[in-house]
Amino acid sequence: MVSDRSGVRPRRMRFWAGIAALGTLFLFGGSLFSGIAADNIRAFSPGPAPVLRVAASEEPPFAWRDPSGEWQGMAIDLWREIAGDLGLAYRFVDLPVDPVAVVRALKEGRVDVVALGLAVTPELGREVSYSYPYYSSSLALAFRSESTSTAWAVLHFLFSREFAYVMGGLLFLTFLAGIMIWLVERRENPDHFGGKTLHGIGSAFWWAAVTMTTIGYGDKVPRTPKGRAIALVWMFVGVVLISFFTAWVTAGVAVEKVSNQSLQQRGMEGLRLGCVKGGIGEKFLSGEKIRALTFPTAKDCLAALIAGKIDAVVLREPTLRYLVRTAHAGEIEITPRTLERIDYAFAFPRGSSLLGPVNEAIIRRIGQLSDRARHGF
Repeated sequence: MVSDRSGVRPRRMRFWAGIAALGTLFLFGGSLFSGIAADNIRAFSPGPAPVLRVAASEEPPFAWRDPSGEWQGMAIDLWREIAGDLGLAYRFVDLPVDPVAVVRALKEGRVDVVALGLAVTPELGREVSYSYPYYSSSLALAFRSESTSTAWAVLHFLFSREFAYVMGGLLFLTFLAGIMIWLVERRENPDHFGGKTLHGIGSAFWWAAVTMTTIGYGDKVPRTPKGRAIALVWMFVGVVLISFFTAWVTAGVAVEKVSNQSLQQRGMEGLRLGCVKGGIGEKFLSGEKIRALTFPTAKDCLAALIAGKIDAVVLREPTLRYLVRTAHAGEIEITPRTLERIDYAFAFPRGSSLLGPVNEAIIRRIGQLSDRARHGF
């Protein structure tokens, strides 16, 4: 029996042709898939991280420049920690101490983050996205310190305008009494009140001064009846004047020591208040219908308070405590009266993708931030 191999050979050829086609297809598909994958990797691989522009202003204790020019402060340190956790590249951009200008820069795209002592307010909240508050405080009221020594009270009183007015009045009356004695004694008593006009008036003024103070040296004495009559009247007037002057000085020094305590017991409506122009303090006082003097900065407010131009200041408590601790220790006293709560947060443009990660980082540090605030302020 003869087998027919004519049908076997074509089948084998078709089998090997199929294997070859499958191999070609596999190689071509693998090359195609590799090319597409490479294109996708190139398309979605991240490039260099963008450098965020972080707004900062001279606003201690939240942000300030040290002598070397480096930014320091509570808000700055917190941002550095958060940026380190999230692997963010950034650089600081100097902006003026003006919340409106800072928010405008954020909305216009000139900065990406506001990292300073920015207070959370409804007005700004409609324009930017706030982070979770990292510090809560309030508006505070401060007076000159009432722990004034007697020596300081006396010196302050002696150099006051009121003391100068009273001394001027006493000198005028003494000079007037001297002129009257000189006019009636100069001819009949030339040994005591005579000589040249200036010398005679000087001697009469001297006599009037020692007579008013009841010292009475006796080196100059009137001898005429008119002169003695004038002297008698002047003696009684002098006793009254000196008694009045002594009582007035004593009362003035006492008032100087206790006046600050009485000021603290008054309502704000009866005080000469000072605040920062355009700040939260001015807005609060305006809403309460209370008038106040405005100053460019918090430092100017405290300088006016020390100089006695105002009775008290209304400032943000963290700023107030920092300035008192660093520049006015023992001179200014912060009252425990809370005027209005203030929360501080970072600010981002609306819809910023950084808001979520930054909030998580702040929440993880809440307890630590509270400890820092208590020890720092």
